[in-house]
Amino acid sequence: MAVRAALLLLLALWAGCGLSSFPHHLVQLSSRRSACKPVPSSMSLCHGVGYSEMRLPNLLGHDTMKEALQQAASWVPLLTKQCHRETKKFLCSLFAPVCISQMEEPVFPCRSLCEAVRDSCLPVMAAFGFPWPEMLNCSRFPGGNELCIPPVGPEDQGQPPRE
Repeated sequence: MAVRAALLLLLALWAGCGLSSFPHHLVQLSSRRSACKPVPSSMSLCHGVGYSEMRLPNLLGHDTMKEALQQAASWVPLLTKQCHRETKKFLCSLFAPVCISQMEEPVFPCRSLCEAVRDSCLPVMAAFGFPWPEMLNCSRFPGGNELCIPPVGPEDQGQPPRE
């Protein structure tokens, strides 16, 4: 029941965030330059993500850490379903994108990473009555010829091992 309530909250947040059209090559993060900020320990979605600094505004247009934290928290229930081993990597690349101080532009997830996560997680979401959100439409992310965050090799994709 708690998972269903959390997923209902997730749907409400999707509907209210107004991020249905953010083409990666036209992204306008803000009129101000983005800044590197520490990934907060309170961002449970991205615990152990493998880097310590994130870019704000993030790739979903969240300008403040408070907003990013609130929105990211709504995705934690999907992680608990373990629908794909790279769900965390994909979601954190958007909510807490890695900040590389030598790069002015953000690094988006590759379309192939989005598709791999979507294809594995959509059935789980559909079982709870949720569609894949438009703000995560994989066609909005760069293809293989652009700098982006790729999925692991094909032999390693899919669900995480059950212990």
